[in-house]
Amino acid sequence: MTLARRAPRGLPCLILCLLAQPAAALELAWPEDAERVLSRSETTVAYPLATGGFADGAVPLSSGDGTLVEEVWQVPGAPGDTETLFALLRDQLAAQGYEIGFTCADTACGGFDFRYALPIAEGPAMHVDLGDFRYISASRPTAAGAEHVALTVSHGGELGYAHLAWIVPTEAAAPSVVPSTRVSGDPSDGGLIARLTTEGHAVLEDLAFDTGASALSDQRYDSLVTLADWLAENPDRRIVLVGHTDAEGALESNVALSRARAAAVRDALVTGLGADPARIEAAGVGYLAPRAANNLPEGREANRRVEVVLISG
Repeated sequence: MTLARRAPRGLPCLILCLLAQPAAALELAWPEDAERVLSRSETTVAYPLATGGFADGAVPLSSGDGTLVEEVWQVPGAPGDTETLFALLRDQLAAQGYEIGFTCADTACGGFDFRYALPIAEGPAMHVDLGDFRYISASRPTAAGAEHVALTVSHGGELGYAHLAWIVPTEAAAPSVVPSTRVSGDPSDGGLIARLTTEGHAVLEDLAFDTGASALSDQRYDSLVTLADWLAENPDRRIVLVGHTDAEGALESNVALSRARAAAVRDALVTGLGADPARIEAAGVGYLAPRAANNLPEGREANRRVEVVLISG
């Protein structure tokens, strides 16, 4: 699979998915300045494809079996709105012989429950506005077996977002993906919201604190961007940020330090990312909840952390 990373100004951007026969090529023309920000492939997968909206506690699924090619594209200006970008891509799929199996829009899909029932990439690479997204699953026959596509399109701020999963038969030649020049953030950020909503808590892994320090640097933390986006999309949810320390020093001072760490993260969410302060509390437990032994430097570093805990919704 040969992929254009960014379209030259004034020209369309083409994804040219070139497979050895018998699989056919997939060609998608993107608006100018579209940028591929996530790219990966995986062999021998059973990829879930939605066949209906969320109902009776679940999203009905079928399976696309084969080699997965996954991409996330960001489109400045979007162009126009979610529906315009979605229609642009949907019509190209139809023109290349893909038959639509299921399509839906935001709340009709099932909102939050639909979005997190599917392996759609998370922020900051992919943003899904739960009140403004489109989904489609489609397939087409080839000599080697069925090809499948799952496409999710949304919009946020000045960007349009598109997540494309393409599953080709394993009998076809496996596509190769040209790495993107832009990465989607620390790998530890992947699955943050899934862990928070299924387990009730998650560590903000990309934050780092020195012994005795509570300040965060001014850098962009992908976990905080993801968390702020999720809070904005889920106004009924409330969280507590819980600070932790290593075991150096007295308990009382460490509890105060852990509270200061949680407060620093809360301030970054509220002041830097516009999160609602009424829905975010900050607390600290010092060294009373370690996740590693404190007798080694790497254990103490792991224990200096802030964790987000879901408390309602």
